Amino acid sequence: MRGGKQLLAAALLMTVAGAAGAQPTNTQAAQKIPTIAEQFASSNNRPPLLQGQNAAQAYVAAWDSISPDQRGTLHSRQGEDERQVSMLVEQQAYVGKIINAAMMDECDWGLDYKGGLELLLPHLGLMRGSARMLIADASRLMAIEAQGETRAANEREAVRRVKAAMRMSEHVRHDRILISGLVGAAMNSLTCSWVEDRLRSGTLSTDSAQQVLGTMRPMNTEDVFGLRDSVMGEWEIFDLWFKEKFQGERGAKELADFMPMVSGDGLQPTDEVIRKMDRNQLDAAVARLKDFYVDSAAVWDQPKAHDELLRLATAVTSGEYGVVAQRMAPSLVKAWSADKKGQGTFEATKKMLEAYIQNDGKLPAEMQKPAAEGDVR
Repeated sequence: MRGGKQLLAAALLMTVAGAAGAQPTNTQAAQKIPTIAEQFASSNNRPPLLQGQNAAQAYVAAWDSISPDQRGTLHSRQGEDERQVSMLVEQQAYVGKIINAAMMDECDWGLDYKGGLELLLPHLGLMRGSARMLIADASRLMAIEAQGETRAANEREAVRRVKAAMRMSEHVRHDRILISGLVGAAMNSLTCSWVEDRLRSGTLSTDSAQQVLGTMRPMNTEDVFGLRDSVMGEWEIFDLWFKEKFQGERGAKELADFMPMVSGDGLQPTDEVIRKMDRNQLDAAVARLKDFYVDSAAVWDQPKAHDELLRLATAVTSGEYGVVAQRMAPSLVKAWSADKKGQGTFEATKKMLEAYIQNDGKLPAEMQKPAAEGDVR
């Protein structure tokens, strides 16, 4: 079982995202670093032209409008770092491009789902970094000492950035991949934390609170980050990849050869069992993997979902879902916990905004205390 490992090509994702955001070394400086558009093309991910506007294309164009060094500084976690703050001031055109992309309705990354477990997801690290940048810039604007209309203008601009960061989580939820949903949840949590801090300190106007609430209300409340839908999405991507890559009588051997590469834990006894399967046995084992995903999706929103997912994980480990599931099925407990915690934060922030607006810019006493770490609310 894949345990707590990130799904699909998460290791490759981090490699690509790191290359996209990091400062170049001397060796890299001597070579041409691929643009983000080139990275998408080389991974067979091609954001399509849509009738209206495709936010994915706008993001890629924005990311390529500055250097990797600048992008690395702007997207970093440095917070109050002087260089980052200075660059935020200098690169307001770039910030504006990200905001414009975030405010578009349609976002299709054109992912090559036939890539299956080899699918590259170069946009995820960049999206998370861009959201971090927007929140950092919102904090910078709110920290400027000003009065009257100047302060109001700064707050309006800060809220534009917060609303954009909130919408960006929507732009990854439709990937139908668990790691995308988890990144969306992290982006949303960052934004909610910023909003809650301002509500507790009373530094946000009720008009601004109303604007943020207006952005949150239309968001999908049944499956905020698309994680429930991604459970079956993961299966469908695996199934597409399996049928494309492991055909004929050699399919079992080729799948067994691939296992150590994707798992990172070397050859396992289950790989040899898979290697010896005929075509009918392999197809039957893969069908049992589908059963695991179907059963997991069925309990996702049940009252005892956590316990049920633990039970399913144990069933996979013991072989109840077959050897392919033993090797390939992800552990979904952590993803479920992140989903429920993120949804709890999202709903709590909405309630705080509603109370803040109703009480003319003041929070009730019971909402002043931050939620405890790990509280699913």
